[in-house]
Amino acid sequence: MHLNRDNAPGSSCSTLWEVPRSRYFWWPFGKKKKGAKVALRPGALPPEKVKQIVKSIGVGKTVEILRIGYDGTIDDIPLLVKITDINEEGFSGRIVNVERELIEQATEKLVFAKRGGGFIEFRYDDGDIKEITESKEETILEESRDVAALKEILEALEIGDRVLVAYYDEERQGTVNVEGTLLAKDPGGTQFTLLIEQVEKVELEKKIEREFDIEKDLVVDIEIV
Repeated sequence: MHLNRDNAPGSSCSTLWEVPRSRYFWWPFGKKKKGAKVALRPGALPPEKVKQIVKSIGVGKTVEILRIGYDGTIDDIPLLVKITDINEEGFSGRIVNVERELIEQATEKLVFAKRGGGFIEFRYDDGDIKEITESKEETILEESRDVAALKEILEALEIGDRVLVAYYDEERQGTVNVEGTLLAKDPGGTQFTLLIEQVEKVELEKKIEREFDIEKDLVVDIEIV
């Protein structure tokens, strides 16, 4: 998992966490016909090894998958997939795209097609998986974030401030950047309420009010706009 602290487009903020976006693109080579045998691409895992790994991880877990193209090139960034079904021929999963889900649930008229999403199927004998591992994103974020610094930032903010918040959504198992107005914060400097108005710079038709607890929730970064 790679995270970059780049400038958020259209803002003066320079330290907001940003998840690489290419992980959400659909694999461009299409779905293979069921039962078709494909030669193992150089460097790919044998079908039985893929099957063993997937079964050991189990349904409901999120995995990072690196695949090999027809020309032998390897994905720069792993595809993040939450496993929804495992059978004897292969497995299926939902591509983790937290911002897309949040935008879609908060819009009625907006057609959002900025990045891919949805479900994808894999066969063990596809022969194009180089690496498949259980995602450690949540653990990495927990170990890397500075809780004391986040509390200091929150203490300095005032009600009504417009802020950017990066956090790990445990329900959807992915990281997302949101922007909105600070509605409330507790005297202890750990809890705050945000009216989310934008997700990844996309304006929401229905604003989302959400409470955060810095100590309990995986808030990664807070920045004033």
